[in-house]
Amino acid sequence: MKTNCFWLLPLGLLALASPARADDAPVPIQVATPAEPAAPMRPQINLDTPAVGPAVHRTYHMHEGFYLRASVGFGDYRASFSDGTRSNLDFSERGNSMALDLLIGGSPSPGVSVGGALFLDPLFGADYERNGYGAGSHGGYSTLIGPFIDGFPDATKGWHLGAMMGLAAQSFQNVNATSGKTTTAGGLGGAAWFGYDFWVAGEWAVGPQLRLMGMRTSDTRNGEDISAWARSFTLGVSAVFN
Repeated sequence: MKTNCFWLLPLGLLALASPARADDAPVPIQVATPAEPAAPMRPQINLDTPAVGPAVHRTYHMHEGFYLRASVGFGDYRASFSDGTRSNLDFSERGNSMALDLLIGGSPSPGVSVGGALFLDPLFGADYERNGYGAGSHGGYSTLIGPFIDGFPDATKGWHLGAMMGLAAQSFQNVNATSGKTTTAGGLGGAAWFGYDFWVAGEWAVGPQLRLMGMRTSDTRNGEDISAWARSFTLGVSAVFN
């Protein structure tokens, strides 16, 4: 029995020493590895701006494109006549006139219009004088047709200034003729005007206008040599589509 006890003692000591050695073993050091870079964050708001496009051309309340003007007015008309074949037989004419104007054309650039114009001045009971004495009251007309130009200093505003030159015609009562017949003389003339057009719609404007027209005409028919000069000054209302 004693022999068996001696075998058990060394075995017990060995069993106690084994766990202690396991606990005393050094713990391995863990080295931290570098962290991987984080993925970039996508923006939540799109800050990209589109490229600047071409400028938008203004078409509302801009004087451009097709041009149409019609005017009506009233004013003063005066004319003088000289008969080159007779002496001391000059006479003059004075009265009230009505101005009727029609202009049609286009605008090669904003604010500038060109085209053709027709001006007509009917006369109502113009008074004639010869050598300072009254020679009756008669009617008649004067007309002017030719190219025109009408310009707006500001293509979006109403101020405008125009002029035209062309062929002129004038009818009058020839008080030197024994029959008092009506004579028509032809020649050249011109006109100038200015005014202000108030916008009343996208392309329409209406406003007051002053117009001055003058002409130099002559008539050599029936053995006569009458030269005439006439002018009219009128104030009216003008409507334009442009």
